[in-house]
Amino acid sequence: MRKWAFLSIGLYLVGCGGAISSSSNGLTHNYLGTQAPGDVWSWQINESTFTATNQTLGLHYSGTKSSLSTGFMKLTVDTTDDSGVTPGQSAYALELSGTALLIKPVGDDTKPPIVASSLGSNPPGPHVKFNYVAIGKLGFNQATDQAYGATDLTVTGNLYTGPTHQWNINGAALADGTANLTGDHGLMTDLNGPSGVPVTGAMTPSGVCVLDYGPNFGGIIGVKQPATNIDLTDLASRHFKGFLINQGKTQCVDVTSNGDGTLHGQGYALPTGVEDGTFDGGGGPTLSFTAQPNPGEVTVRLAFGNGFEDMAAAINIVGGKYMLFCLGVGQDGKPYNVVLVEN
Repeated sequence: MRKWAFLSIGLYLVGCGGAISSSSNGLTHNYLGTQAPGDVWSWQINESTFTATNQTLGLHYSGTKSSLSTGFMKLTVDTTDDSGVTPGQSAYALELSGTALLIKPVGDDTKPPIVASSLGSNPPGPHVKFNYVAIGKLGFNQATDQAYGATDLTVTGNLYTGPTHQWNINGAALADGTANLTGDHGLMTDLNGPSGVPVTGAMTPSGVCVLDYGPNFGGIIGVKQPATNIDLTDLASRHFKGFLINQGKTQCVDVTSNGDGTLHGQGYALPTGVEDGTFDGGGGPTLSFTAQPNPGEVTVRLAFGNGFEDMAAAINIVGGKYMLFCLGVGQDGKPYNVVLVEN
């Protein structure tokens, strides 16, 4: 496997991440998230402990939370009724308290991440505008399937309705879709989604959304659309943590400024380099921000030793931190995702 070289073999999931933080105010924060192939999760995180439930499979987990020097959280399982997890094993996570949670699960690195958005209240109207990137569905076609998009939702009570404008990875416009979501304390559902099956997800007033289109149909992750263009020079001067979700792996990554308007990415060595700060030695790509077709919709080029690949990104400042949700297409035509949050 080429580390951070993005030669994909395919990935089908939906997710959302948050800036690095912790529930340090003594409150318990509640999140709803998803994991491929369509499992729905609920999470509760406080200052020192966590509980989680895989609602789809009826499995439960609880344990302790600690902070690592690398900027990630470590979630150590104390009790569970999951026969595939042993007490003492750990997951790794990033959290923007009360907004979003992203978890690299316990166990094998091939397990897709669990990604979640906070519950509490629906985003206020009269309009809610989001930019998003897709999570590639099974059989993703880069010419005909959306890579990124934008939506302007009209809010009527607890109903969120409006068009979804869609583009492929090369920026070609695709046919518009329609969103018809019902909100319940941040939980969003659509009984007849794009794939003809129910959509489940969450949307926060602070500006993060995650929608799961059902097993093998992918989904979207996104942030509220900024009123004006993102300052790409300022963006490229920041430091980020996040996850590379690619080649059947979920890898913790660190991204730093090169000081010339570009960023440099490195992956932590699997499986536990995130605990001691050991990188995988793969060199990592250079990330260049190439254009901004609309406010917060940004195209990104990743250059590495033997070529380059292009990504689409939905970017905004949420809770005072930059958040980037990215979709790329590998040289083999398979989609992958990168989630970056400012450190």
